[in-house]
Amino acid sequence: MLTAIAFRNLFRNRRRTLITSMVLVFGVVAMLMFGGYKEISFWGIREGAARAQYGHLQIYAPGYSSDDSQRPLARGLRHIEGLRREIERDPRVEMTAEQISLMGLVSNGDKSEAFLATAVEPSRDRKMPAQKIISGAYLSDSARDSIIIGDLLAKSMRARVGDTLTLMATTANGSLNALDVQVAGIFSTGTKEYDERAIKLPLTAAQRLLQTDKVEKLLVILRETSATDAVKNDLASRFARNGPRYEIRTWMDLAGFYRQVVMLYNGIFGFLGAVISVIVILSVANTVMMSAFERTREIGTLMAIGTDRWMIRRIFLLEGFFVGIMGGLAGLALGGGMALLINHVHIELPPPPGYTSGYRLQIMLNSSIVITAFLLATCTATLSSLAPAWKASRLRIVEALGHN
Repeated sequence: MLTAIAFRNLFRNRRRTLITSMVLVFGVVAMLMFGGYKEISFWGIREGAARAQYGHLQIYAPGYSSDDSQRPLARGLRHIEGLRREIERDPRVEMTAEQISLMGLVSNGDKSEAFLATAVEPSRDRKMPAQKIISGAYLSDSARDSIIIGDLLAKSMRARVGDTLTLMATTANGSLNALDVQVAGIFSTGTKEYDERAIKLPLTAAQRLLQTDKVEKLLVILRETSATDAVKNDLASRFARNGPRYEIRTWMDLAGFYRQVVMLYNGIFGFLGAVISVIVILSVANTVMMSAFERTREIGTLMAIGTDRWMIRRIFLLEGFFVGIMGGLAGLALGGGMALLINHVHIELPPPPGYTSGYRLQIMLNSSIVITAFLLATCTATLSSLAPAWKASRLRIVEALGHN
């Protein structure tokens, strides 16, 4: 009975109900848009860090993190074929890849620049899309003395595809060594600071330059990022039982930028939710208060025929609840439609600070964002009815009946 009365009351003043619902729709759409943008940003940075940059897991030799030696590969891995086969037998693992990080000088005969290089297994690194080839080709397993070079470093060195450059670096024994290499391709990652110094070369070439047969680390790429912690724990237990206790780090341990972005966006999202909640509560409370004022004689009549004060409160609370549901559902429909539209019109955003290329605006909606936005609309609309409901229920019957 009370539910039917509360629902019918919404349509006694359709304009007021529509305005209130529009406030809720605005709040829900805002939450969906920012929440969806936050989610796609988290996903992009997370998958980019895990699949293209760090790997889901990195395995090092014992003592790697505590070693303060300035010599490259002082704590390197050697003869890890058996370790790789054992790891790749896990169905959760997509592949493993050996890597070496090194730095030194690159020269074209007239000019030298500092470089930061990553030595990779070309066939496996090709499956980790960390860069976009602008000209030339990617590294080949058969071209042992070829490199690909960042576009900004290539511009600084006036290097083109086919040119010969000289790499100079400190070997594993502390001496200086040089290696002539040919530019196979020029790439871009979109990160200015990295592309100004970046080089990639085959693992065998880096080992000849550094005069070693070691590798720095073994990357483990998983099929699902969500399995990272489980695989790490399994490997740690296996290493502790069966052999040397390799050091293991997850992509989360290495991706400091991802953690900072998560903290920043979660703070913004929380602040936005608080602001929207306040706007909704004040707007709906004002509307319900006006409704209660206009229905003073009606409230007095209800109490005169025996309706208790608790039932009066329930009527107004139910009205707020129904407005919240209608506004929430309408907001979900509008927000979902806007997300689909944005994802299909290919809106290009400008480059963020430190990047040289923009990125496509996309919205990723999941169940947690949708449920949160809907509950926000429903709960705030209901809570905003508390004060008007309490005030209406405290009216005196004689005063309410005599109200003009």
